[in-house]
Amino acid sequence: MKKFVILSLFAIGLQYYSYGQRSMTRPDKIGIGVGPSFLYGDNTGIMSDFKFKILPAASLDYTRYIDTHFDIRATMGWQMIGSGDFYTEGLIRGIANEGYPHAFDGHLVYADVMPIYILNPDRRGFLPSLIKFYGGLGLGIFHAIRDDEIRTYQGDTFTTEIIRANNTGVYFPLRIGAYLDVPELNGEIGLEGNLLVSPFANMEGNSKQQKLVKPDIAVQLQVYYRIYLW
Repeated sequence: MKKFVILSLFAIGLQYYSYGQRSMTRPDKIGIGVGPSFLYGDNTGIMSDFKFKILPAASLDYTRYIDTHFDIRATMGWQMIGSGDFYTEGLIRGIANEGYPHAFDGHLVYADVMPIYILNPDRRGFLPSLIKFYGGLGLGIFHAIRDDEIRTYQGDTFTTEIIRANNTGVYFPLRIGAYLDVPELNGEIGLEGNLLVSPFANMEGNSKQQKLVKPDIAVQLQVYYRIYLW
């Protein structure tokens, strides 16, 4: 019995090591990710009190091997965006007096390309890492489509107008993640945090500075499955 257990463990270890040796060059892969998100903007809630809407996001990506530490990745994604209902009447009036929407609902579509740096890649002659960590910074373009809600005050009364609006702009995606190889699925599963930073264009249609940093930022946490293209 003892010999059987030892041989079984040895066989499992040999299989894992052989898979690691096979994947030294990391295959190209296609991935899908889903998870929660929120938008850091000027009319998206009260961030200091953690009052903002958590909404879904999803993405598709293609990753191509470059060398031991680097991959290149192209990503297309979608994020639902909305303001919620967190502002007092005084804050809403202040935003309205500037001519900006205090509330909105819509979605964000985006596409970007970035190099990915693998912190602990598999290397020949070394045991493969069970969990691999990576990060990257890239360049992309987004398009936001919204129904903006704008108030016009006349004394103590007001009228509300819903306006279909959109914005397009450049953003810088920052991604940090970790993944685990799953040979049985011919792929990997992982967890990834994303910051889509837009320093030049509004994602939410409001330029009244009410947050600590100027750029709008789409924040995402996604669970991924990526299938290998051997």
